[in-house]
Amino acid sequence: MRKEFTPEYAPVQGIEHFLLHGPEHRGAPVLLLLHGGPGYPERFFALQLERAWRGMFTQVHWDQRGAGLTLSRNGSDAHPRSIDQMVDDLHGIVEHLKLSYEVPKVVLLGHSWGSVLGSLYALRHPENLTAYLGSGQVVCLRENERKGFEQTKRLAKAANDRKGLALLEQVGDYPPADVDELLRALPKVRKAQGKYEKGPGIGALVAKTLADRVFTLRDLGSLVRASGANAILLREVVDFDLRAHGGRYACPVHYLLGMNDPITPTDLASAYFDELRAQRKTLSIIPDAGHSPMFEQPEAYAAALEAVRAEL
Repeated sequence: MRKEFTPEYAPVQGIEHFLLHGPEHRGAPVLLLLHGGPGYPERFFALQLERAWRGMFTQVHWDQRGAGLTLSRNGSDAHPRSIDQMVDDLHGIVEHLKLSYEVPKVVLLGHSWGSVLGSLYALRHPENLTAYLGSGQVVCLRENERKGFEQTKRLAKAANDRKGLALLEQVGDYPPADVDELLRALPKVRKAQGKYEKGPGIGALVAKTLADRVFTLRDLGSLVRASGANAILLREVVDFDLRAHGGRYACPVHYLLGMNDPITPTDLASAYFDELRAQRKTLSIIPDAGHSPMFEQPEAYAAALEAVRAEL
């Protein structure tokens, strides 16, 4: 059995996709992590997750089309064109993992944008999944943005955060109907929201990543190019609404959400969760966590994940 992290390029839909395989744990389900963005890999945190999860899963990280080493390897051929194309990519990756690990099914963990891919895949291909797990769960992007914006305003007022309030006032009515205006406003909104994320903060997370020596110059280059590479896809993503795709899942569904998520507010994800139908479903709310609870409160998240693991 493999005891170290191992890189691989897997050919799917005409390009080579980068995979990072974690150490294999005997009897543990294979878990494929679907990163956010689109365009922002999370394999940089693989070592941190391996330590926190203590062998509960054999984790696999995938740099999606338009992201990370997949983007570096393939250039403009890896610029995504649609959500459906990305879901088809995911199907190819899942089939590849089933063959590689000789397993009939895998677990998907979708984070933020990755929860769009994971949810759609779970609805379309439940036969390939032991379970779907969602964190930073997207339901309706525009509604997520509206609620998150209002929540951040309330927090800024309560904290007498004049700079944050001024930044939000510059944005005006949000989200704007025009896609280009929304995409221009988004960085300002995220900057204001960042102050109210819980946990160690992006600086501490980056410091840990650098200490683990998993971030390279090629990674930096792909991050710089990510917005441009995903420009076409983003125009479709901003109007995504999971509710339009139904809520009948023929596989188990487990949500692990940060209590104080300013980007994909938990009340919206919880409301969708209450209505969805699945073979089994559980909802875990992680205290003092925001949009990325697995990184912000790793011990509490691991405990919630362990409860999910016991049900698989």
